[in-house]
Amino acid sequence: MSDDFREIIGGAPPILMREPLAEFLGAFRDNDNTLSYTLADAVKLAGHCCPTVTGAYLATRRALSVLYGDEVPVRGEISVTALGRPDEGVYGVMSQVMAYITGAAPETGFKGLGPRFRRQGLLNFSDGDAGDEAVSFRFRRQDGNGSALLVRILPWLVPFPEDRARRSAELMEKVMGGGADEAETVEFRDLWMEKIKGMLQSPEPVEWLQVQKA
Repeated sequence: MSDDFREIIGGAPPILMREPLAEFLGAFRDNDNTLSYTLADAVKLAGHCCPTVTGAYLATRRALSVLYGDEVPVRGEISVTALGRPDEGVYGVMSQVMAYITGAAPETGFKGLGPRFRRQGLLNFSDGDAGDEAVSFRFRRQDGNGSALLVRILPWLVPFPEDRARRSAELMEKVMGGGADEAETVEFRDLWMEKIKGMLQSPEPVEWLQVQKA
């Protein structure tokens, strides 16, 4: 658990990934090539914790769980396609979290060593394919298995009481405008993290996170 963040962030279950490229180039101390990616890592990457970052983390964890079952997923052998533009809504932020965990990279990514370990081109954006208001991503295994699935994130179904959401919005405006006192600032932060907690503790099946075969 990270000591830098609230317990709800540091205590979120990690995502385990095998990293064969780091193993090949001798980065590991021993023969265990498994890395642990946490919500705290995603927060460090994004610089903040919000429903978008948390949703991307949980969507990735769920997608990998379905694609690999009891196997440990292999970083760099998964493609991610966002069914929206990189500058559309939250697709850009979510794709960064997903890319960080899976190793899927855009055209700026690692080109590989000969025919192996290529990450370049594994993260893509497909304009206009979503078909509804859901934030959707397609995950596909690139290891010959070929399994693929569609993850749909429905932000409006994330559990949070209406009165709490209204109060949070009011306080955010006041804090951003510099008119909030210390107590209001603390209240705003607590309310913001309350929604994150609700996402992390949502009972299965999670209504706002849908997974289906692609």
